[in-house]
This record gives sequence, structure tokens and C-alpha cells, in this order.
Amino acid sequence: MSMKNFLAIALGILSAIGGFVDIGDLVFNTQAGATFGFQLLWVVVIGVVGIIVYSEMCGRVAAVAKRPVFDLVRERAGFGAGLSTLIASQIVNLLTCAAEIGGVAICLQLLSGLPYRLLIPLAVVGLAVACWVLRFEWIERVFGYLGLGLLVFAVAAIKLHPDWGSVAHGFVPGQHTGGSLPVYLYFVVGLLGAAMTPYEVYFYS
Repeated sequence: MSMKNFLAIALGILSAIGGFVDIGDLVFNTQAGATFGFQLLWVVVIGVVGIIVYSEMCGRVAAVAKRPVFDLVRERAGFGAGLSTLIASQIVNLLTCAAEIGGVAICLQLLSGLPYRLLIPLAVVGLAVACWVLRFEWIERVFGYLGLGLLVFAVAAIKLHPDWGSVAHGFVPGQHTGGSLPVYLYFVVGLLGAAMTPYEVYFYS
């Protein structure tokens, strides 16, 4: 393997680490942890394995067929099913984009202390300028590398010295404490949805 190919693979891995965790993951994982402790870690594992399997299959299909995966889904499932899936995914993508902009505004508020609502337009303008000025590969690289800052969560989790027995127990589905069953199921669905978001249908293909 040449050095160029090695660097390309390394960049892909770094971009995947930085780009995989978004505001939905942060919100639902922190809320789930605050409510149920480590009891929902098993859902996170299922979501991560699910998106790994999907992205691998999606990339393989796109590489062989030389067409986007959604195009093949529409061809096989029919126009009606394809259109309804496209509309639903676009709605969720719009909501995800709005949440991401809110997340950027929160970060700017933590850094500057300025009012949150004032920073939302600034976040929109900043993202629009970045998308307009940067080429796609540089957008991927810049935001992927910036996303590596999220590794601080892993470092903090170790530095806080959690009860590793409780952590291990959280990987096994079982009885829950700290909230009602509907709330528990809500977080199960939310964690799965945060891990397997619709925009990845387009990104990985």
C-alpha cells in the first residue's frame, strides 16, 4: 500500500470519527445517561453496529452499481415508496440540520457568553459561507477534524472513574430504574434514531 493510499484511509477514519457523532447523539446520549445511568448502553451498541453494517453495505452497493443507493431503492420498491421515503427523510434531515445549527449556537454561547438567540443567525451564516467557499472534500476534512474534539468525552468518561461493573451491566438489556417504561422506550427509540440518521443514506452512498 502506497503512502498516499495510507493517508487517504487514515483521513477517512479520522473524518468518520469526527463526522459520526452529531447533536442528536450528544443530546440523547447525555439525557439517557442522566436519566438511566448506564442502563441504555446496549441500545448504543445496537445503533453503532447497525450504522456500521448499513454503511458497509451501502458503500459496496454504490461501488458496484455506480449509482446512489436511494436510486436503486426507488427502482426496486417503486416510485410511490421511493417518493414517500424521500419526503420523510428530507423532513428529518431538515430537523437534523436545525438541531445542528442550534448545537453550533450553543457552542458559540459557551465560548462567548453572548445570548443564544443572537448566535443562531451567526451560526447559519458561518455554515453557509463554509459551504459556499470550501470544496466538498475540504468541508469533509475541516468538519471531520474539528469533530475529533468530541474525543474529549471519552477522555472525560475515563477520568471520572465510573463504576465499571455498572458500565458492563449496561450492555445487557434488563430491568430499568430511574424512569417509567414509556420514558425508557422513548430513549431506546431516540438513541437508535440518533445513531442511524437519514442523512447518512446520502452521505455513505
